[in-house]
Amino acid sequence: MNRHHSIGRLIGGISTALGIGWTAHAQELLHREGFNTDGTKDNPPRYTVVGGNVYEVPRIQSELSNYDQKGPIYFAHNFDVSFIGNPNIPARRMILSWRGADTSGATEDLLQLLDSSINWLLQGKKQARIVVNPNVASIQGLADRLSGLGHVLVDDDTAAFPDEQDVEGDLLIHGPGANNPSRFAMVLKPVIVINNPDFDDMLVGSIGSSATFTPGEVTIATPGHPAAGGKTGSFNAFTTDQTFDLVGSFLPVGATTLATVKRTIPPAINNLGDVDAVIAGTKEHSKTTGTVADIDFADASGGSWPYDNPLPGGYAGNWGLNVRGKISVTAPGTYRFAVGSDDGARLQIDADRNGFSSSDTVVEDAGPHGHQIVYGDVTFASAGAYDIDLRSYNSGGGGSIEVSVSLVTTPVPDDALDSGWWEPLGTSGSGAVRLQSAANVTAYVATGSAVEVQTPIIVLLNGPNDVPPGQFYDGGAFTGFEGSGYFGASGLNKWPYPDGQGYRSVRLKPINVTGKPNVRVTVALAATQVDFETSDYVQVVAYTNGVTSNPTVLANFRGVANAIQPWLADEKENFVRRLTKQFTDFTFDVPPEARDLVVEMRLATTWWTETAAFDNIRITSGSLLAPQITGVTLTDGTLTVRWQGGTLQSKAVLDGATTGWTDVGASGTHTEPAGTGNKFFRVRQ
Repeated sequence: MNRHHSIGRLIGGISTALGIGWTAHAQELLHREGFNTDGTKDNPPRYTVVGGNVYEVPRIQSELSNYDQKGPIYFAHNFDVSFIGNPNIPARRMILSWRGADTSGATEDLLQLLDSSINWLLQGKKQARIVVNPNVASIQGLADRLSGLGHVLVDDDTAAFPDEQDVEGDLLIHGPGANNPSRFAMVLKPVIVINNPDFDDMLVGSIGSSATFTPGEVTIATPGHPAAGGKTGSFNAFTTDQTFDLVGSFLPVGATTLATVKRTIPPAINNLGDVDAVIAGTKEHSKTTGTVADIDFADASGGSWPYDNPLPGGYAGNWGLNVRGKISVTAPGTYRFAVGSDDGARLQIDADRNGFSSSDTVVEDAGPHGHQIVYGDVTFASAGAYDIDLRSYNSGGGGSIEVSVSLVTTPVPDDALDSGWWEPLGTSGSGAVRLQSAANVTAYVATGSAVEVQTPIIVLLNGPNDVPPGQFYDGGAFTGFEGSGYFGASGLNKWPYPDGQGYRSVRLKPINVTGKPNVRVTVALAATQVDFETSDYVQVVAYTNGVTSNPTVLANFRGVANAIQPWLADEKENFVRRLTKQFTDFTFDVPPEARDLVVEMRLATTWWTETAAFDNIRITSGSLLAPQITGVTLTDGTLTVRWQGGTLQSKAVLDGATTGWTDVGASGTHTEPAGTGNKFFRVRQ
């Protein structure tokens, strides 16, 4: 039985109650690696690094002839790199969602708003030199307007000035069709970004989308801002259909939406939530039912199998789909399922036979994206029939959905589905898992009234000298690491991977765990949240009996969905657990047959802004430790509390009451300024 004991301590004006947990069977720490020094230089080495290196920007340009990367790329300790994480914003930035190629359909009110916004960027400078990538023609209408105001516009010459810092200009525009995704990202001059696929690589927001529609009125969202030029309220801005580079789902902290434009959206099914709503009857719809012998549907988007059933009702372009039935399992065991979809899907199998719940989710692929495959394992304790529920959607263009199942129990490689390891889930399957009979299919299309929304047309980011200072999207350093060092990774494919590997790795020395109960690996992980692709990952791998044994992937944190959900999340846990720049502990069970345990970290990333890191690897045995505070330090006026095994809570008065405690963190490290009065801390499971 665990209990807590409080010890009062005054540190820098903060009194701390240290919650000490007691347990009858304490966990045994078998090994710890904190990466606070270079373990490769020890004799013998504490770990080996395969594919390590550091390329700062001058070296990237001189040795790799690469001018795309605006920050360091590396696989190394943090103390060997100039910075890890995303940098601070160097000057003012603006997202303009209207392309501005043709101003004939724009009103004078809108053009005046653009005049005042650009005047804010230039801080009033007249006759400015404005450089446009790829060229002035990409924004010709807007360029003509700026020329009429006395500014000089020129094409960006990337051949003459491959290093963006050499470009001479007072204002730089990253326009539609830009020829370098991060061109001008780090210049110390104001920048306008108009190209939605590059919002993330320019660090002004997550990837957006392109849409052509008849815009309604423009509304000033921040009328007091100097960039508004005194305008307030709403006004007619366009007289014709326009193409917009819409902002993505995420903007930087502190970003200012200066103005919005009204957009009318017809009824549609755009995500899995919409599919759930039409099935539940809470969203207006029409539907058509049918049956299917093989779960393979195609609407102008092909997958891996040739069946390509049409949707019931002949629905195309925008639809939701629900497939329900039973699968027959002739041999118990763990089988791997592959769900290929365009745009997204959720597969549930009632393996515990107690009705569908979140624990029955095999694959949750939010999308949207082109046809891609996501994998998940299901363990069937016995032979028999099991209920299956598949939900999918297509938000526009071509769509597809298909489900495949492994012919044998795991492990099964996630390779091409026609490799011989897989077959489509259907009634005529030859493996141990197949459809018991034709499944019921319902296809849905949305009906009802159109919806009016306000979408940003101008978004402003303050520069470093503004009040308050601006921030880049997911900008700032990593926090919460143990000690002084950790291992970071960025742009790992920008120099050759080690022979035979599509990743870089750190491998710890072998640890003898023979006969040890409940062996676990705990790793502190962190990553930026800019735009990880599905091919980017952080894997925690265990060799249970030396490096010649087959590796077991304990965790696979990978990009969830290209361009939509820009973070890394654990595929083996249905993408519920995701990484942020705050280091967080993740614990994984090691297979019980482990004897000579080797832990290896494998990482693959593709861009200078896509940064991942790991720290403080611990190998333990036995029962988990009770919640407890493990340390309190005061450094330069900042109090740091470290703990394990629960959630840190605080309150101002230690009055004996069980209420009044506030959660302040669950990551293992909490910091706050000292000198703010008494504060008591405890850890609760």
